[in-house]
Amino acid sequence: MSNLFKGPFFDYVLANDPLKSASYFKHGSNTMLYQVKNKLYRLTREGCGHNFIAEQSARLSPHVTNILHDYGPVAPSDEDDDSFYWLAEVEVLQPIPFGSKIAEDISLILAQLVEDEESQLYGEALVEFGERCLQLADHHDDYSGVLEAWETAARFAAQHEAAIDVRLDNMMVRPSTGELVLTDPICDTYFPITEVQKQKMAHIYSAIP
Repeated sequence: MSNLFKGPFFDYVLANDPLKSASYFKHGSNTMLYQVKNKLYRLTREGCGHNFIAEQSARLSPHVTNILHDYGPVAPSDEDDDSFYWLAEVEVLQPIPFGSKIAEDISLILAQLVEDEESQLYGEALVEFGERCLQLADHHDDYSGVLEAWETAARFAAQHEAAIDVRLDNMMVRPSTGELVLTDPICDTYFPITEVQKQKMAHIYSAIP
């Protein structure tokens, strides 16, 4: 099992429902996935990314990961004072098949959107990126939906002074429909929490030695 996260608050999250009986599945740069029977849980420190996905899922966006249950912030982060562990039960997606036409098409499109396939964009670059997404959507009917989803992610990131992470690895396929889905488009950890959530985090903080 990966040690992507570590610390007393991470241990607290794993010791409580719904993850106390979960098994490690896989992880990304700042996100871990766990399985409990046929359920998949996404634990992340990327608060801005979590909340973008939650917002779009609530709006039934077909090109963003579908959240089945949003647990919100479940513990303070072990690394940063102003960030948290965010948890959600999410749909099960499949990787884009390596060498497939979809992978080749998306790689070519991403190359037109960013100079480096693994570029992280923020600030004024987000506006230009969003404009290019909409321009390309007019010429790529098969991928117009996911391009519009990238533009929406860029606007959300700009609103919250965050960055997007434009990579093929941050996209997957919904097996039931074949739709392309954004999984981790926004990579910043900070996101403001409500007063109720602050009280919950303060209670957890005081309970951990």
